[in-house]
Amino acid sequence: MLLQSGVLIGLSVFMYSAALDERVRAVSPEEARKIEAAAPAKAPAVPAKPRKMLVFNLTKGYVHTAIPYGAKALEVMGAKTGAYEVVHSTDMSAFEAANLRQFDAICLNNSSQLDFSPQAQKAILDFVGSGRGLVGIHGATVGLAKWPEGAALLGGFFDGHPWVAEGTWAVKIDDPGHPLNAAFQGQGFKANDELYRTKFSYPPRENLRVLVSIDMSDEATRTAKGIREGETDYPLSWIRDYGRGRVFYTSFAHNHHLYWDPAILQHILAGVQFALGDLPADTTPSAKVSAGPGPGFRSLFNGKDLSGWRGNPDIWSAKDGVITGRTTPDCRICENNFLIWTGGEPRDFELHFQFRLENGNSGVYFRSLERTGMEKEPLIGWQADFSADGRWTGVIMEYTRRGILAERGQKTRVDETGKPTVVGSTGDPADLLKAVKPGQWNQYIMTAQGGRIVLKINGVTMCELDDNDPKRIERGKLALQVHEGPPMLVQFKDLYLRAL
Repeated sequence: MLLQSGVLIGLSVFMYSAALDERVRAVSPEEARKIEAAAPAKAPAVPAKPRKMLVFNLTKGYVHTAIPYGAKALEVMGAKTGAYEVVHSTDMSAFEAANLRQFDAICLNNSSQLDFSPQAQKAILDFVGSGRGLVGIHGATVGLAKWPEGAALLGGFFDGHPWVAEGTWAVKIDDPGHPLNAAFQGQGFKANDELYRTKFSYPPRENLRVLVSIDMSDEATRTAKGIREGETDYPLSWIRDYGRGRVFYTSFAHNHHLYWDPAILQHILAGVQFALGDLPADTTPSAKVSAGPGPGFRSLFNGKDLSGWRGNPDIWSAKDGVITGRTTPDCRICENNFLIWTGGEPRDFELHFQFRLENGNSGVYFRSLERTGMEKEPLIGWQADFSADGRWTGVIMEYTRRGILAERGQKTRVDETGKPTVVGSTGDPADLLKAVKPGQWNQYIMTAQGGRIVLKINGVTMCELDDNDPKRIERGKLALQVHEGPPMLVQFKDLYLRAL
């Protein structure tokens, strides 16, 4: 049965819960007031457009009595903050492709042992892969246990709960600066809840951004009955990319009272907004974040402020490990603007960074010269581009100087007279662009050694240049760009440089 915005003709939104199991009862008026009071007053992100989420409440196996509580909390948070609209369902036909088109995300609310038809399986994978979201609450890892590919989509499936509902267990915050963890203010805590062990479909920290996990330094938590010898890592909340889409899962909220815990609700709301596509968040797998790019690299950004950089503070800012360049209707620019690195003028180097772009055009200038006169453009020189429409993504050029030197898909040679010639291909430009995730984090690697320049995005070579022009700029400034034009937002993180 489907309920539009929590309304079912002639019935309370939670009357259907009685059909699940006699142990499942409706949320009482007093409990509803607690949920309403604990729900965040404001969403962490402003929706880019009206959002709609399918909250699926059916269970075919173990019945979680928290199902109506989760349904109520999700509905209240959406309505109270304006972040999204909820449609409840306990009907497997909700996963038909035609029905899913109306939604921005699916939430599996403690659903267990679901039987997905082949058509539903394809519809869900296509739904998420095309740029939509999936949210899993607690028992969702049980719900996908019969469908291996679906379990892999979510991260894994239920593998027991040494940390039982009657106990109180220590959890740690693996990623204190992550926007989905803002509710916890960097502090671990004790949770009176049933917490799951997950059988992951792959090494979790190499494939997932782990947000919260079991704190095994706590004796009572470490010695809970059922912990297997040699196991030390138990992720509880995580996110990941799937195609162009986003996945959030949390093991929290078996026990009813978690649904009126303000921090837990804020954590879940942030996860929902991430899945909907409104809250930007780093999905780089945890192991890759901690590892860095390798020996010889230096970090160009301290993750806290713009120390070591020079730029207009009305346009450029830093917070939670991210540099942001933003223009708005009230703060527009009539020429390109730059955040210049003050740590040197690289010549031959390898630069790694991640970028995310909303609207407009951006890029990284390198081996560039700074102009302090009245000329248009404060920097001139090489640039590695990317743009929201894809036109300039993976292109090497020198704006106001030599122009385009290598388009995406080209191997180009510039001879001693300065004439460029296409001498080969790195692939079809349209196919190469598919490697880029619009609106999400993408990894950019630039290599500059002598006249040879190579650009890679998400591991895919976009273009190559062999520049033999004796007039080429050999050394200069490194800078991040906000392009003139309509309002835009660009973000950078994980900036590492290695001299060659």
